[in-house]
Amino acid sequence: MKHRLVGFALAVLATAALSSVIQTLRVHAGLVAMGVEIPFGLRLSAIGHDLIGFAPTYAAIVAGGFLIAFLVAGLIRRYARQLGPWLHALAGGAAILTALLTMEAVLGMSVIAGARGALGIALFALAGVAGGALFARIGAQR
Repeated sequence: MKHRLVGFALAVLATAALSSVIQTLRVHAGLVAMGVEIPFGLRLSAIGHDLIGFAPTYAAIVAGGFLIAFLVAGLIRRYARQLGPWLHALAGGAAILTALLTMEAVLGMSVIAGARGALGIALFALAGVAGGALFARIGAQR
């Protein structure tokens, strides 16, 4: 049980941190495309600021999504062992995709600037896939 909790916590933290960096870099890319110069030091500072300011709030969203997705994946895995770690990786991506699309549907807009558009949504979902794979590696082993 302990390895599952540790795996879950690490998966949530990794997904939130990776998504935070993606968020910052996508916002910077948009600003640069508009002609704004962003010095390297400011880029690093902004990444750090988002890791402190954005990632913890986003981690709560990730944790809620992962809790549901990993429980469902665990139930499916009992009957489809051949899916192995891929199942939790896919569940992680599906959890993030579902959370982003639900927020957009409920709020009428994407509140996470880095997750706007197909590329942003795909990158955030891939961060969820990475978190799910990490959980499969650490927490879903028997």
